[in-house]
Amino acid sequence: MAFQPDILVTTPEGVTLVIEAKVTLPDLQRTEQQLKQYMINMQCPTGVLITPERMWLYRDSFTSRSPESVRRVGEFNVKSLWGQAPPTQDARFESFVQRLFEDLAKEPSKAIPDDLREPLREYILPAVISGNVRAAHPR
Repeated sequence: MAFQPDILVTTPEGVTLVIEAKVTLPDLQRTEQQLKQYMINMQCPTGVLITPERMWLYRDSFTSRSPESVRRVGEFNVKSLWGQAPPTQDARFESFVQRLFEDLAKEPSKAIPDDLREPLREYILPAVISGNVRAAHPR
């Protein structure tokens, strides 16, 4: 089955951020490769894998049309990001994460934990502020 991300941030120019939100990632390496390939295919500069505990952030350097041009720029503990306990079902967690990204677009100065402030400001906020956060598939 082809990889289909959970959340997209789009502008008239295309996809600027792709997010895969899962309660668990049993095969991080496989999911990471699928995300990278999707980013290459869509010419998307930034990607996120996120669970209730961790977030992995990816950036495409556009040096080639292969997954090797996408590198992991960070892995972060996100437990402090949640204002409430995240849902334990995938579809609900996807909606929960989507709301978080929508809220970041509306209130970029929202209280963000110190260890996440710089990566969010550098990679995620530019996309969500200028783009449209939406589900990538029906839930």
